[in-house]
Amino acid sequence: MEHLVVLEDSHFRLEPPFGKLVYKRVGELPKEEELITKEELPQGIPYPALNPLQSLFYKRYKEGNALVSAPTSAGKSLIAYTFMAKKKGRKVFTAPTKSLVYEKTIELRRFFGKGVDVRTGDIVEVFKPVSKEVVVATYENLVLALRNNLNWVQDISCVVIDEVHHLIGSRGWVLEELITYLLDRGIEVLGLSATLPGSEQLAKWIRASLFIESRWRPVPLERKVVPLVEFEPLSKDSKGNDELMASRLLNALYSLRRSDQQVILFVHKKSVGWKLLEMANREKIGIMNATLPFEKEERKEQEIAFHNADIPKEEREEIEKSFREGKLKTLIATQTLAYGVNLPADVVMVSVRGFYDRFSSRWRLIPNHLDILQMEGRAGRLGIRDKGYSYLLPYGARADLLEEELQRQMEAEFTPFLKHIIDTRNFREIERVLSLFTLVGFLYEGENYKDFLKKSFSLAELADREELEEVFEWLKEKGYIDGHKLTDKALFCIRSGMSPLNYEEFSFRRELNLEEAVMIRPLLFVKRFDGLFQFLKVQKDKFMRDLEYVRSKLVPCGESCYEDNTDQFLFYTEGLTFSYRNLQNPPGEFSYLGTDALHLLRTLIELRKLGDIRWDNLKIMQVAHSVKYGLPPAFASLGGIKGIGHVRANLLRVLMSQENLQPPPLCSPTFRLIDTLTDAFGEGLEKRLRDTLLEHRYTGDKERASKEARQVLGYLKRNSKGYLVDGRILRTMGGFILGMEAVGLRRRELIERLL
Repeated sequence: MEHLVVLEDSHFRLEPPFGKLVYKRVGELPKEEELITKEELPQGIPYPALNPLQSLFYKRYKEGNALVSAPTSAGKSLIAYTFMAKKKGRKVFTAPTKSLVYEKTIELRRFFGKGVDVRTGDIVEVFKPVSKEVVVATYENLVLALRNNLNWVQDISCVVIDEVHHLIGSRGWVLEELITYLLDRGIEVLGLSATLPGSEQLAKWIRASLFIESRWRPVPLERKVVPLVEFEPLSKDSKGNDELMASRLLNALYSLRRSDQQVILFVHKKSVGWKLLEMANREKIGIMNATLPFEKEERKEQEIAFHNADIPKEEREEIEKSFREGKLKTLIATQTLAYGVNLPADVVMVSVRGFYDRFSSRWRLIPNHLDILQMEGRAGRLGIRDKGYSYLLPYGARADLLEEELQRQMEAEFTPFLKHIIDTRNFREIERVLSLFTLVGFLYEGENYKDFLKKSFSLAELADREELEEVFEWLKEKGYIDGHKLTDKALFCIRSGMSPLNYEEFSFRRELNLEEAVMIRPLLFVKRFDGLFQFLKVQKDKFMRDLEYVRSKLVPCGESCYEDNTDQFLFYTEGLTFSYRNLQNPPGEFSYLGTDALHLLRTLIELRKLGDIRWDNLKIMQVAHSVKYGLPPAFASLGGIKGIGHVRANLLRVLMSQENLQPPPLCSPTFRLIDTLTDAFGEGLEKRLRDTLLEHRYTGDKERASKEARQVLGYLKRNSKGYLVDGRILRTMGGFILGMEAVGLRRRELIERLL
């Protein structure tokens, strides 16, 4: 393996092209070389020159696997092109999130033109065959395609794995399966990573012929460590650690920044971020967020926003757009932003919580070293500023201890997620992952399934241990393995990516005959559903009453319904969030359930084939509507009013329930619902809608209630010639049941054929 390091002395300017590559082989003296210029490049690269990192890869890479570890914005997409351009057959670029897949697709189309397909897991992709030379896919979508041996993965020549440092995160086991498969099949791999501890071990595992590390950054970074205790709390009445920390951070934010700078302040947990935003509200600073765990004062100028996984999709996209365009100057964020959409800033501030771990007898940091490096990667706007700035703000640990701990952690061993859960003896998570990994090993190697595990980085040591034997025996006992073959339900788990533990939990709840939402919760296994309740506690008394109602429905289920946040999921699907005015949109994961509802259709159809449920097509679509729109199944049809959304659909539900009006059937004509409402309320419908809002949601705010009542009437009028069914759910259901025939059918024809 050739191990090269791009040094800080390298420099680069794109217009006019100018710079120098300074690098060294590990153990040797530095060397200087000229950059690769346009005259030496193939026509597909639309740049006058390559930067130092790109130039070194272009010069040194010949064939085989490779690993490149470099800071954000170092030009890794062009390195991916250089790698793929030399290969024949289909080329795959895989990234951790949909947003990054779409971002990378745009970048790769600069090189490959229109010859790029996308695979993110959206159901519509099932009906569009892959035909292009290059495919950009999420990790999970590529892994599922390999397990199912889909046509588009049968001629893969190479795979680029972007953000390969996700191996050490919670989705690392999916990446480890992917890399193990690629290495076993001799498919060439390029790993693109942020700075990663123990990265040489990763390079050796993937059998890299070339390993490049970069200490050079396109925009130089200046780091300062400033203890948070140097900043007085902005509020003298701060109570509790979170509030005190938030109060100091708000002071630090406005003390360290310049007025012309865009700033991202990373907080180590959401509760601190919300407290900080609440204090900003009290300080009369304009807040962009609409859905909040407190009541805010409306102001014309929006100066600050909080970006985290619980922000509704619509609001998150608006915040990102505003910050990218420079309209929003200050962004509070959790680590999800560091690994998600690329939003560069002039200044990055990172609050670091330090504490002494008595069990390991050393200091620990939250966030960890890798998260901090990812966060710092957002500092520096290429082409706009000459330098990026980073302020590390330790709290609970001295500045020198922070520096020492960061250095120590960077020198630590490479520890993927799978190895971490094994080392920490997290038995429940080991069982969840290992049960599926064992089935996958059996899929590829049959009874020699251990051979597949032995080729992985983390599971090799478990292959001959008692834990694996116990998992294997459990899989046989539960009917996943029958003699020399996998059973239908094992193949279902492999095709869907569902752990057998989730399948068994679904079966347990089905036997108890629990409500549909409770029963299907284990099938939505990629969702945490842990971000709802924090927004509702602002109305404490009402929340406790609603929570008691939800818990009464979960009594037969036991502890498992709280371990996977079924209580929060049921709270949402019962439509109880309608009465919480601070919830303008469903938060976080609840705002992204449209795609999950479509996947759920497919899962339920498969379970019907297996004989696990006996639901007809109408029932399956009803459940999908309930999940997508947060409505009780009986009223799920109200989600079929185009554009209505969660809050307004539940407004109609509450009004109809109060008047004991029968819920409209799913797929029925919308005019029948309008007739029912007109018969009950006549010309007073708008007033009754407004009064219902005033009673249950907008107490005292007549203007807002009137506006929303008029909007609901508008949606009903515009949909009067339609049907009470979500178009995407109906069309997708048609595709699964009728195949390509469904494409040419009108909505009415689809309804008749399916029902």
